[in-house]
Amino acid sequence: MAPRSCGAKLDVQEMARFIDVDSLAFISIDGLYRAMGEPARNAARPQYCDACFTGDYPTELTDQSGGTVPASSRCLAETA
Repeated sequence: MAPRSCGAKLDVQEMARFIDVDSLAFISIDGLYRAMGEPARNAARPQYCDACFTGDYPTELTDQSGGTVPASSRCLAETA
């Protein structure tokens, strides 16, 4: 079995070779919104949850800001 590779560690050309395609491109965020029938992404108030694509989360991420994990989420932190 061939070793698996993580796409996050590959550039676009390497990903294209890995999945054996002639070309590979990614849609822009505004292009994604146009595909959904919107003229563009409203940066002040995004029409959809797109944080996994933009990194623009509507709430502070406590693990990245040095904050504490809420008590209700501690069991999740202990298993990670």
